[in-house]
Amino acid sequence: MSTNDDGVTGKKILVGGSSLKKSSPEQDIKPTSNSAAQKAAKLRQQAKDLMKEAETAELALQLTKERSAKTLNAKLDEICLELKRSLTDYVVELEVDDAIEPKYEEALAEKLRERRYSFKTMIQLVERIHVLTSATPKIRLNRDGGIEGDFNIGGIRAESDAESIKELPNFADILIAAQDLVDDNANRLNTGETRGKEYKSVAPTLKARLKDLRRADTEEYERNLSRILNSGDAGSVEGNLVNGFAVETLGEQNVTIQIDGKDFTGSKFNMTRLMEDIIQVPMWVPSSILPFLVANPTEIDEEDVKKIRSEVLKESQFRIISSDSMRFAAVFRGTFVEKKRASSIATLSSGEVSKGGERSAVKDTESKESLSEVTFRDIQSRLVSSGLDSKIQLFLMEDPEWRPSDREDEPDPTILAVSTSVVPEQAAEGGATKKFIAVLSIISTIFATFAYAVSGYALNPKFFNAVVNNSDVSVVSSCLPVFIGVFALSALHEAAHYIAAEISDVKLGLPVPLPSLQIGTFGCITPLRSFPRSRTALFDVAMSGPLVTALASIVIMVTGLSMTIQSSPEALSNLATVPAALFKTSFLVGSITSFLAPKVMAIPLSQPIPVHPAFLVGFAGLVISVLNMLPIGRLDGGRASTALFGRRSAYFVSLASLSFLAIAALTQTSAISIFFGLLVTVFQRNAEIPLQDELTEINNIRAIIFLFAAVLTVLTLTPFPGGIAI
Repeated sequence: MSTNDDGVTGKKILVGGSSLKKSSPEQDIKPTSNSAAQKAAKLRQQAKDLMKEAETAELALQLTKERSAKTLNAKLDEICLELKRSLTDYVVELEVDDAIEPKYEEALAEKLRERRYSFKTMIQLVERIHVLTSATPKIRLNRDGGIEGDFNIGGIRAESDAESIKELPNFADILIAAQDLVDDNANRLNTGETRGKEYKSVAPTLKARLKDLRRADTEEYERNLSRILNSGDAGSVEGNLVNGFAVETLGEQNVTIQIDGKDFTGSKFNMTRLMEDIIQVPMWVPSSILPFLVANPTEIDEEDVKKIRSEVLKESQFRIISSDSMRFAAVFRGTFVEKKRASSIATLSSGEVSKGGERSAVKDTESKESLSEVTFRDIQSRLVSSGLDSKIQLFLMEDPEWRPSDREDEPDPTILAVSTSVVPEQAAEGGATKKFIAVLSIISTIFATFAYAVSGYALNPKFFNAVVNNSDVSVVSSCLPVFIGVFALSALHEAAHYIAAEISDVKLGLPVPLPSLQIGTFGCITPLRSFPRSRTALFDVAMSGPLVTALASIVIMVTGLSMTIQSSPEALSNLATVPAALFKTSFLVGSITSFLAPKVMAIPLSQPIPVHPAFLVGFAGLVISVLNMLPIGRLDGGRASTALFGRRSAYFVSLASLSFLAIAALTQTSAISIFFGLLVTVFQRNAEIPLQDELTEINNIRAIIFLFAAVLTVLTLTPFPGGIAI
């Protein structure tokens, strides 16, 4: 039996016959608290000691890295000076013999063959030369809020004996060109230690590395500049230049802006963010897709970008040289390789050079064209297999950053990845204003076409007397065949577009007609609602409408002339009546008339001539078709020009065609060019939307069709001798 006595502190307690002394709570807690405090202090001291050790180790590592970097830079500077001296000696030889054509690359290549630097050394050498000769200024904010930095373009920023390298701002480009010669020679000879092996080219990787370094410098400069512009209080106009511009332009309250026909409503802050996104878009985002990217700013996941590299592109015939990404897009730069090389290249990292380097790239133009189509089709199927096709869409296009001044003869292929939510919107459905303009255009076209039909009968004596003298408007019904015929040809034009679009899997928006004071209508604006798969698809959709309508119009026009010739005098008195000058407004029309009714071409220009309404329908349809086949912007001819020549060349073709219209309008040699040129400049001057495959060219048959359309356009718009233009 146990006895408990806990009334007094320190009393003994019997528990199972044993005697224990009971302690007070204060006595129990005090030793425990002291022990915990001592332990905590000890741990804190250990942590401080470890922190000091880490700082010491980190400092030692940093010093080691700095010493290593300094040693490496000194070594690289010696190489730079040695290479520079070889160029100096070569320049001295040139001064002795002026007849020698300067070939700095060959002089440097001879030194590289002699020294045989390693692949790693060449990469480090390019990086070092870039640091020494970089032309991108470094800017930053000082404590006083001012801008400071290195603005000595082309100068040297490193203190070393290699200072004289600043005299050669293009030294890195010369070095890479020299290495390219070395690679060419090694691949051609394939002797020495490379006998029986494929030579590993170095120049392509050097070129890609230098391009990445320059791009990184430019982007760093732009980021620093953006931070300077946006520094200060975000709510202060004075403290934030971009935000201040947004406030002054858009106002303090909720605002609505319109981009590519789509309304964006948001607060001042959101609008500022949108403007900053636009300002900070990298140069590798093509301008053709930028409006749609801004209108649908859906971010792409970084994991999806990695998956594209590892699962979609890795084992394809597209070898990645470099890549970049932003919140809304990613770009992969590279080149095409032969199928037999694809498996070996897949084992290499994206930054490495494959066996044979650029020699594995297909240089033959025809092979490259077919290879691009096959490769991109395979990449698209891989995208579907990876499950990314519901989130990501890919575009194969030329490098947007390439310029004619670059050393490459032509731009490298690139693959752009954006969200599937990025789609071309139809501007006509973008808002109430656009819808009102579309409805107004339709009504105007109806009245203009009816006016064209009535004008065809205005010179007919019977028609004139009935309407003017007798107020008999019933005769106006005789104009309906022309009115209906012109609209029927317009409908045929659009039907051909939609049939071709269905075959080519291209979605089209609702057509919006444009009125014309001369021929009733200039045709319709038919927007693309999806990105065409290829240049071939774009060509088929574009040329189907005007070509079918032009051929049908010629047939109708010839039929109208034949029916006019066969008409009796009684019937001729009831037909449409036009001036003889109309037949000489077009060389093609005049030639057809000269063949079918040669006497008509001898009549004075002001003499009224009866003609069957079918001729007026065919004439209007022909003029509408050839105007739309002009290679300008988003006209049918502009789309076909983009498909045939590519986006870059098509731009200059479009500019030349617009200049032609401007000259015709200013010299008053063509009345129709004034109104048509104005409408095209306002509504259709922009380049066409991006294509999924912009590299694969159209075949020769389609090129011949384009040539035929161009000849038909010139023959139609050129006046017949003795006549005036339309």
